Amino acid sequence: MPTYGLGLLLVTTYAHSFSQGLLQPSRQVLRHIAVEKSSASSSRTLTPRPPSAISVFFANENDKKPPPKNNINEAQNAASGSNADLLQTLQLKDEAINQAQTAVSSLESALESAVSNLENMQQQLRLKVKNLEDELKTTRGELTATRSELDKVRVELAGAKVKLENSNDARGGLEWALGQSQEEARKAGERVEQLEGYLADLGVDASSVMEKKRTENNPWQMWGSSLKSLTPVPVLDDWVIIKGSTEGEIQISGKVTNHPSIPDGDAIVTSPLSDASQAVEKKVVTTLSGSKYKLGTPMVMPSKQSLSKSVTQASSSQQLAASRASIALPTLTGNTIGNGRYLLAGTATPSVNGRSFIQTAYRASPLGKPMGEPLAIKVSQNKEAMKREFANYQKVAAGLKRGNFIKRVEFLPVAGQEMPDKSALVMQRGIADVKAFMPKVGGRLEGAMLYDCAMTALRCVEALHAAKLVWNDLKTENFVVIEDASGVSFRGIDLESCMPVRTNPVDYTPEACPPEFAKAFLDGEADTFLLEYSYDVWSYGMFLYEISTGQGFFDGLTAEKITKMLPTFQPNVQDVPDQQLADLISQCLMTNPKDRPSFVRISRHPYLANSSSKTPFDFLFGSSI
Repeated sequence: MPTYGLGLLLVTTYAHSFSQGLLQPSRQVLRHIAVEKSSASSSRTLTPRPPSAISVFFANENDKKPPPKNNINEAQNAASGSNADLLQTLQLKDEAINQAQTAVSSLESALESAVSNLENMQQQLRLKVKNLEDELKTTRGELTATRSELDKVRVELAGAKVKLENSNDARGGLEWALGQSQEEARKAGERVEQLEGYLADLGVDASSVMEKKRTENNPWQMWGSSLKSLTPVPVLDDWVIIKGSTEGEIQISGKVTNHPSIPDGDAIVTSPLSDASQAVEKKVVTTLSGSKYKLGTPMVMPSKQSLSKSVTQASSSQQLAASRASIALPTLTGNTIGNGRYLLAGTATPSVNGRSFIQTAYRASPLGKPMGEPLAIKVSQNKEAMKREFANYQKVAAGLKRGNFIKRVEFLPVAGQEMPDKSALVMQRGIADVKAFMPKVGGRLEGAMLYDCAMTALRCVEALHAAKLVWNDLKTENFVVIEDASGVSFRGIDLESCMPVRTNPVDYTPEACPPEFAKAFLDGEADTFLLEYSYDVWSYGMFLYEISTGQGFFDGLTAEKITKMLPTFQPNVQDVPDQQLADLISQCLMTNPKDRPSFVRISRHPYLANSSSKTPFDFLFGSSI
């Protein structure tokens, strides 16, 4: 393997360096020996070899002369020096050989250690490679299983899509069949009404004829007519008309007596009536389920003057009819909005400031038919204001305190190809705003209905202040009435004017603005006016005065005149029937904003605290639920 070759090269290089270090002294010794030998060679070349004993003998014999003593001594000295140098050279050579042997032994040990390390590394690498191969094999198996599951899910989704398409087709067919059935039922109802009218002209009781016909058709039903005539018809007192779940249907809510299974005095809500025109006092009404009820005394709506003032039956019926007039739903116009998602109905109503309009709408079914409860759509060309309003709703909804605001269904930044230059906000539909609702219930709110409206406004402002927003437009037109089987409740709307605290307002309503803003407006400083929470406290006081008396302080006056009157305005609350409520209104309408109470103090005021046991439904049945 490449890694093994690299390790061997490193070990060889290390051993070479190590041997170079160990042999360095030996090389020096050998170099010294070579120099010595060279010197000796030079000496032998330059110094005459001493004569041997034989040559001296022959020379002596020939010459008959004794050799010179000096030459003999010199030869002996030279031989003695040469032997010493040779001995020294041999000693150095032995030392060099020993050092070389030691270096070779060390090198062999290093090589053996390196080879052993390399073998260990190679074994470890082989083990890691095997582990990686096992992990890779496991991962490959898991991926294969996941791919199989994904294929199964893809197949199931395709099947579900086909089923959904089939169910949508079936639903469309059912809606068409339902429409046909409703049309047939309507025609049958018209025919029944014609027959009942014909029988009434002949003086024949239509219900007895139908009962007799049913008995004749059912031979097993004996004594049906006679037994039913002995059963008393349940009576509903303190009754009110409420809207049914289907357009055009009405139901009756009241206290029942003489019911075969429900205790006397219990409150009930009937099934939709078969004939809404029969919902008149002392008449017997029949529901679509076949039940019959006799309508006794209707609920008496509070009068404008006093809660305890009696109301005649005629005026009560007129008030009830008027209070429910807004329940009548408008017809479809044939126009749509939101690229056909919503069907428009009725006429568009402009807002108080004229910058937007409100219109009833329905969700459109796949077949283009209306479905579900009626909705309200607010449409405006001021896209920035609409965007700001929706963002304010979102801020409040994200907080711990959410208030009692209208339910939002959908925000359309572009109101579809039908109105590309406008934005739209789809909301829950109320039957009327509080200002328009009060004349239909005697001119003002009283009792638990007054308390519920006051608490709704309080909760809405508390939620806005918790989000660090100032409403800047708290008024009766910005609360709508929601009516359902549980009764009447109130919801806040229209947050397009809300701005963060201590910022500048974008617009204002003269009837709701405090004196300090009116003065700034007259001085040309409205654009630099800083909004404080005390602004809404003043507006809340004006709101409470109007819902408790049925009229505002400045009704009938122009915006210019109201603005000029406000800096010196001194409110008079003598017309407020409840003294505790009058005290709360006086505190909220202090001219100096620093003297006005906070909403924490307002929530603890005796009027609101003493009404804690009330519920918004007390006005229907006279007791807490």
